[in-house]
Amino acid sequence: MFNLQQWVNKRLPPATTLTLTQKKIFILPSKVSIGLMVMILLLFLLGINFQNSLVYVVCFWLIALLVINILYTYRNLAGLSIKAIAAEPCFAGEKMVLELEISRPIKQPKSAIFFGWKNEDLIEVNLNEQASTRIKLSHSTTQRGRFTPPRIDVFTRYPTGLNTAWSYANMDSEAIVYPTPIEQRHFSQSHSNDSDQDQGVEIAGGSYDFAGVREYQAGDSPKHIHWGQYAKTNALYTKSFVDYESHEMWLDWATLNIQSTELKLSHLSAMVLKFHQQHRQFGLKLPGVLIEPDYGDTHKTSCLTALALYGLDAKEPSHVHK
Repeated sequence: MFNLQQWVNKRLPPATTLTLTQKKIFILPSKVSIGLMVMILLLFLLGINFQNSLVYVVCFWLIALLVINILYTYRNLAGLSIKAIAAEPCFAGEKMVLELEISRPIKQPKSAIFFGWKNEDLIEVNLNEQASTRIKLSHSTTQRGRFTPPRIDVFTRYPTGLNTAWSYANMDSEAIVYPTPIEQRHFSQSHSNDSDQDQGVEIAGGSYDFAGVREYQAGDSPKHIHWGQYAKTNALYTKSFVDYESHEMWLDWATLNIQSTELKLSHLSAMVLKFHQQHRQFGLKLPGVLIEPDYGDTHKTSCLTALALYGLDAKEPSHVHK
């Protein structure tokens, strides 16, 4: 039994770079084109009935117009190259953004080519002056894990709209979808390695918290000079600051008294963002996963990725849309 999806997947397999050739482009007539063909048939019958050579000429001229239009519509799509640049991570419920590079052959301008998904983004691309361009398409997500974008519809009706040349861009790319960050207030407390010293250890010579004013010493930064005090006393004074060395904070799966796995992951996702915004050093403990305490964008991404892929088969996408 013929299976259209399997046939399309075999003809257009996933790839990071795709060039549209004859075997990958399909052409269908539009409603206007179908109406025009019906009109040609009626005119041809009238020509036969009345033996009118002028009607034959009109029929053949319209048929030639349809054939030439098919060639031009096909040519507008043929040779187009599509390359997947990156699929940006996002949180479940947000839109994943896929960046593509679109390029054309030399001396083959392209006009009015559309890229997108049904009920999602649809972008028009024109490559007349420039040989290549980059576009970003966004697609809705519903759950955490690996998101493989569905096949992208690529089509054009240029130049007359009588035919539609279309193809699929099946990009071999995936994005990580993080759990939706929803903090469960009752379980928002994290655990440090010393619960009796929540404030941490004071470090002199810091740069964040104001600690007072002292007499100016050679080598002090001009940025820290207390000019208001200088105006009053005509003597130089320097502002002093302290930092706090926070104890190692742990986001521990085992300490959360939450029954739902997804709610746990959402809570931990929210806490990762919260600690990152507070520039706090923290670690993450999941069953079978241990990420040592650290801070920064790379550490945040590592933690969110671990939460996104928790309990999922690493070899298979968690949700794929076709």
